[in-house]
Amino acid sequence: MIGAASFPPCLQYPLCTLLVFDSCQNAIPVAWVITSNSDGQDVHKWMGSLVERIRAKDPRWRPNAFLLDDPSFKALTVREAFQCRVLLCLWHVRRSWIRSLLKKCYNFDVQREMFKYLGRVLYCMRTMDAIEEFMQIFVDQCAFMDYFRARWLPSLELWVNGMRTLPVSNQEPHAALESYHLRLKSKLFNELQAASWLRVDWLVHTLTTEFHSLYWFEQYTEETGYFRNLREGSFSNNSWYRALLIPDDDVIMDEEDLRIVKVFSLSDRGLAYTIWNPGSEFALCDCPWSRLGNLCKHVIKVGILCRNRHVARPSLAAQTYRQALLSLLQNLPDDPIVLDHAILHVTRMQQDIKGLEDLSNSGLLQPLTPVEANSQIADSILPLPQLH
Repeated sequence: MIGAASFPPCLQYPLCTLLVFDSCQNAIPVAWVITSNSDGQDVHKWMGSLVERIRAKDPRWRPNAFLLDDPSFKALTVREAFQCRVLLCLWHVRRSWIRSLLKKCYNFDVQREMFKYLGRVLYCMRTMDAIEEFMQIFVDQCAFMDYFRARWLPSLELWVNGMRTLPVSNQEPHAALESYHLRLKSKLFNELQAASWLRVDWLVHTLTTEFHSLYWFEQYTEETGYFRNLREGSFSNNSWYRALLIPDDDVIMDEEDLRIVKVFSLSDRGLAYTIWNPGSEFALCDCPWSRLGNLCKHVIKVGILCRNRHVARPSLAAQTYRQALLSLLQNLPDDPIVLDHAILHVTRMQQDIKGLEDLSNSGLLQPLTPVEANSQIADSILPLPQLH
């Protein structure tokens, strides 16, 4: 699986990172692309060259899915280049919103309710009505509302449209992405190097020498067992990896009333953390790591259990696909050529449903209920034909 992420605003030119996830759920950088355009519209200029470089290294290599954390990237270009499914990653949205809430809103109960409501805004079919209602309910939170209007209102429609046309990835890979970004930020963007941030030569040198060597050293120590005492421990702090160490019995969940879930601490058995809005991308925990705006292992663990027990809410993309298919079946075209094309499209779609189910079972894609599995249109694989 691959993820592409833009980072960060203090650089003169946008930086895209290509990541792969290893068997221990770590995000490993395999390529960096320095671009001249921050909106993802020039992705076609370098995507083909990148694929050629990868195939030259290993012609047999094929990804299962490509994660995008920028909806302005042309998903069709990515799909055609890598010949794989494209998923939308909401990690950037989630992290930006929760960190701003923690900074600009000082009441935890209000933070929790606002965060939950922001998730509803993304999932609501009538987005603008939901935004207006959200801003009316929390009108007294002036600092956050000013930030929300300036930073997110102009681009929110782009994210919502992305969610309606692409499957949305699950939270497990989000934790690996977060671990990578925290490490990149700590290594590159400290005040001592501020004078070099605008220099492309410094960025290329630092990424390909000092930063890349960290991952080589981690892999070497993991494979050989040598120098384990010198490891930074950032891999073991990956919330996805740590969530897998939590026993199922440590999670107290009422599937009939899934408003909150309790997870016992592994280090202090008398302590239990509370997760609100469980099973959602906008779940929130009261543990110290989550209170810093990070994605914690407790939220990840609860999300895994919700998916395995089929109690998590379906993704907006899955709902949209189902509605599109129902509309197609209820309004069959009169033109026999167009009808044949539509039938062919649906037939090919059925062949791809198994692939989406496999991604869901592996934790990379949000869960598909049995109804959605039979009705989801694979927009991420084939474009829907225009029926007249």
